[in-house]
Amino acid sequence: METIFAAVDMAGVATSVTAIGVAIVGVAMVMKGITLAKRAVNKA
Repeated sequence: METIFAAVDMAGVATSVTAIGVAIVGVAMVMKGITLAKRAVNKA
């Protein structure tokens, strides 16, 4: 088990997880932004 943990570079994994998280949040913000823009256009 220890050899598996030693083989996996934790810094690289943390960076990948952070990047994926930022991408997911970014996509969610874009979706919400599109919805808000449509609502604003409809009210105008």
